[in-house]
Amino acid sequence: MNDIDDDKRDRGAALRNPHDIDAAFPILTKDVGTVTPSSTDRGEGELGRLASNAISDVLGWKFRPGDAKGFVAALSGSFDLTQIEGHTEATWRPRGYAVQADLGAVTGAQASLAARARTAIKDSLTLLDALTPLRVDFDPQDAELFRSLVRDDMRGLLHEFESPLIRVPKVDQLFAMLLFNSAIDVDTRRGGVGGGPITDENVGGHLGRLRDEFGLISRLVNTIEEERVQTSFITLVDWNVSLFEGWTRVRARIDPFNPPTDSSGFFGPALIALSQLMAATAAQVEELWAALDSVLINAGEREVLRVPVPPVIPTGGGGSDLDTAPKESMTLGGLTRWVHEFALNDGKKMAELGKDGVDNAFVQVARRLQDIVGALPRRFRTPPGEDNTRDFANTLPAGFFSRRVQIAIDELHDDLQEIVRIAQSVHHPDDFLPESNGSAKLSDKQIDDLVARLKAELSPPAKPRPRPRPKA
Repeated sequence: MNDIDDDKRDRGAALRNPHDIDAAFPILTKDVGTVTPSSTDRGEGELGRLASNAISDVLGWKFRPGDAKGFVAALSGSFDLTQIEGHTEATWRPRGYAVQADLGAVTGAQASLAARARTAIKDSLTLLDALTPLRVDFDPQDAELFRSLVRDDMRGLLHEFESPLIRVPKVDQLFAMLLFNSAIDVDTRRGGVGGGPITDENVGGHLGRLRDEFGLISRLVNTIEEERVQTSFITLVDWNVSLFEGWTRVRARIDPFNPPTDSSGFFGPALIALSQLMAATAAQVEELWAALDSVLINAGEREVLRVPVPPVIPTGGGGSDLDTAPKESMTLGGLTRWVHEFALNDGKKMAELGKDGVDNAFVQVARRLQDIVGALPRRFRTPPGEDNTRDFANTLPAGFFSRRVQIAIDELHDDLQEIVRIAQSVHHPDDFLPESNGSAKLSDKQIDDLVARLKAELSPPAKPRPRPRPKA
């Protein structure tokens, strides 16, 4: 099978099973005290490396040289400062590792839901704590159990709405436990219970069990005070149902890792997802460097080993035919440094220019890197009898084709594919064409519709025909 057939499949699917090349090298182990290439570039010693790793773990932030803005943003997002009795106390808020705090933000529908949830859940927790049972035979342990479950569900929702990377399945699960009796799909719950609205009388889940355990039903209400307790529960249900309805309206547009293809997604969450993917890509490049070091391909040798570069325009069949395309190449070290620099610095600068920067620069570079990494040789060839160094395949050592190196390359290719998938959904709508001065230009279809409407409005009304006189 030739290379062009392999390019039609996932790169990892074309890898062969381990063979004798892997047995020639020692088992890959990694000492946590080993200085990484990036830390060497910064001139760090062992103590400096440990400090950098500790700061990255606490702040959930990937170090970039000279990025003071990113450090301050990560620091501000990881600690809450509170003035208490004349002094300031800092509370740490754990963040997901490698979420770039300085790129992207919680915006759009997620920010709206988070703002509503902060108010609604704060007031709901007050009402929840004030509920008293109307049943005379209630079980105190069961009643407090379901009160605690409802409290945990609402706090979990607030935490997800405020999280930089919202987890859509977890939000679905929390609403299912809070309002429904089973974890059925969100789309089937859109119409409420049995197709009707969700009320205090038919709500399920933990709120429904809370109602049953406390006896918060109309037939047990006898006095004004008891009716106030029931009213508190009705309000508690209404606020949570309102949050659920808002969630169902924007759910399809809010997941940064599953953006809509019609550009209706939100830019802030998409940038957060891209920043996390770029940090993971930078880390994967460092893993590839470690794998290459373990098979005796050191940094110096990587700067002279050449790898193929596919043409910018693919040749036939959607893949690059490396046998017929021009034999362009670049050094392996130059390629990996290009990917590393793009993931740490260059990509961030492009994304900071807004949607136009992502659409016109970021995606193009990411797609080019994806093509080059995907075209890296994946199969060891028996060296020909003639020593022809003009062919890049003859210059690559056997260790390049070892299983560990090929898996690291495949994972890097997967990361770049994911970056392209997310980034290519960030663009202006098709019917919005920005001018160079930032103003909006109408598309051809919009112009045609506008001209037709203006003609209809400006054309003189037709004169009514005179009625014929009846014959005598």
